[in-house]
Parts: sequence; C-alpha cells; structure tokens
Amino acid sequence: MPNWSNTAYVVEGDAKEVQSLYDLMQELQDMEKPTIENGFGTTWLGCLVDALGEDWENVDCRGSWNGLELVGDILKFNTETAWSPCDETLELILKKFPSLRYYYRTEEPGMVIYETNDSEGKYFPERYVLNVLTPEKEYFNEYFEELKNVFEWMEEEFKQPIASLTDIDRLVEKWEKQYDGAICCLNKFEVVY
Repeated sequence: MPNWSNTAYVVEGDAKEVQSLYDLMQELQDMEKPTIENGFGTTWLGCLVDALGEDWENVDCRGSWNGLELVGDILKFNTETAWSPCDETLELILKKFPSLRYYYRTEEPGMVIYETNDSEGKYFPERYVLNVLTPEKEYFNEYFEELKNVFEWMEEEFKQPIASLTDIDRLVEKWEKQYDGAICCLNKFEVVY
C-alpha cells in the first residue's frame, strides 16, 4: 500500500494550449467509463497519457487528478499519486504543449516530503505547513509564507505566547498531558528545480 502524495498544480502558457489541455482533461473526466480499465476511473493519469498519444505503461502515471478548473488563462488541478508527484506525466504534457510550464506544491506526510518548484512564490508563496490536533480534538491545517507568521497565528489561536520553535514544543508537551494524540507538525517546503 503506497503513501499518497497530494500535489496542487498550476499550468500557464499560451492561452490556446492551456485551453486545449483543459478541454482534453475535462472530456476524459466527463466520460462514463475510462478509456483504459484501471482502479482510478476516468481521471486516472494513465488515461491522460493515452489521450496524449503515449503508452501509459512507459510513463509514470500512478494516480489521478481532481479539482480541474480553468481560471482565465491558467489551468489548476490536484493529483493524488503514489509516493511522489508524477513528474513524467507533467513532462509529457510539456512535450505535447511546448508553450506550457507548470508550478506545483506537493505534500506526502508519510515520507515527510514537502516540495515546490515555485521558487518565486508566484502561485505557491507559502513555505510552511502546520498540522495541529489539539487536546479538544480540533484539527487545523494551515499554510504560512514565513516562520514568524506561524508563531503569530499560534499565539492568537491558542492564547499562548509563541515566539520560537521551543515555545511550540512546550505547548505540545502541555497538550500531550491532556490528550496523548495531540500533535503539532510544522514542515517547510523545499524549493526544487
């Protein structure tokens, strides 16, 4: 059983190519049955690979997409894939639509993989993700651009002085005495190229 990687994508480039890719993905998504039998349905990345004229068995396409939307000339969607983003599928898209480029942010908590290729923060400016489960079993999943924003948010939300990672550790120790399932996981997105 794989760990699942959740990746948000933004695709930009020539408006006609963006529209063509959107139309293709929408057409596949709207089908009653997938073009290739699989366990993911019509939004399996292998169906997209096949529709782009390549053999899905030769391209890493172990997952599916969701949340497809066209916002102006920008295409947005998410994938859920085994272990890591399916870069080969996205590289195939770029091969078929040469004007396009993509930005992504991926999260795979099981392997502690938090990455983005958006070095300038054009679409994914957040560099930190905070996952919290309080003793009251309230769950939070929050994104922040800077570490100081994490501290400010926690201080305001939990009415505790938070100015450092040590302060967060102290708060979590206190929570764990009240509820042993309490967590506070702070991860930083690594910028990859």
